[in-house]
Amino acid sequence: MPNDILDPRSFQRPGLHGIADAAVESGPVTGGITTISAEARIEGAKISHCHTLHVAGRLVDVTLNEIKILEIAEGGHFEGVAKVEQMRVNGRATGTLEVTGILSVGETGQVDGTIRYGRINIADGGSVTGTLQTGKPA
Repeated sequence: MPNDILDPRSFQRPGLHGIADAAVESGPVTGGITTISAEARIEGAKISHCHTLHVAGRLVDVTLNEIKILEIAEGGHFEGVAKVEQMRVNGRATGTLEVTGILSVGETGQVDGTIRYGRINIADGGSVTGTLQTGKPA
């Protein structure tokens, strides 16, 4: 049998001691970056232990936990429960959202629901509606 099959373990992979790790000056990034493409739709899932979650598609009835940065791109949609350190919204986020650090809403961003945040930044054109609370939970 010919030995012309490539072993996927032999390729460098970003975030797994590959070429991207060399560019990180502040130390290794635990959890890596996960991207939900614009064509993707995920329903009823739990996502955790991720450094950065970039959403260009749709996450519906999703629970996020132990995520450092949640980025929702223009055209992206998150619906569910999220507990994150930072959130950047240029698309749409709805649900129960807890941001321990900065919630940043861009010009095209829409945030709706029960929202707890450490700090908030809303660009001209962005919108935030619902029940808002500042500070950390008791």
